[in-house]
Amino acid sequence: MRNGVRHLLGAGAGLLATPLIATGFIVGIERYRHTAAMTVDWVTLAVYVGTVALIGVLAGSRISPLASLLPGLAFLGFIGAALVRIALGGDHRMGFDDVPSQFLEGYTALLYTWSLPTGCILLTASLFPSRWRAAKADPPPPPAQEAPQPPPLPKRIPSSRH
Repeated sequence: MRNGVRHLLGAGAGLLATPLIATGFIVGIERYRHTAAMTVDWVTLAVYVGTVALIGVLAGSRISPLASLLPGLAFLGFIGAALVRIALGGDHRMGFDDVPSQFLEGYTALLYTWSLPTGCILLTASLFPSRWRAAKADPPPPPAQEAPQPPPLPKRIPSSRH
């Protein structure tokens, strides 16, 4: 696969994965909030495992480092904007007016707990120079060698029967 196509597919995967990761964490948090104490909600566990597995695929795949760079920058920008807003004297309610009330706790947890580690993991995975290089092409096969000529047949000895 050509390097440009690989990076294009990686950018598409990164753009698609960013909302999937955020949704996975928000849904997992919301489901966990409604689970009774000391019980295991298997759906919530499956959502978390799927979300973390997606992060692992993006961080370790041979597609393009753009697949991990774009979501990493998005999550770091998300928490960075919230921290800058707080540092400048604003409230901690970054975008809370735009989030439906049933997802507010999940959004808060995504913003203040999951964004920083997710962004750092994905950004760090995209920094390795080997991920930016194209895969090494296989060496061309050696030229086909001609089959050796068989040895000459022995001369026919005339038979004594005629």
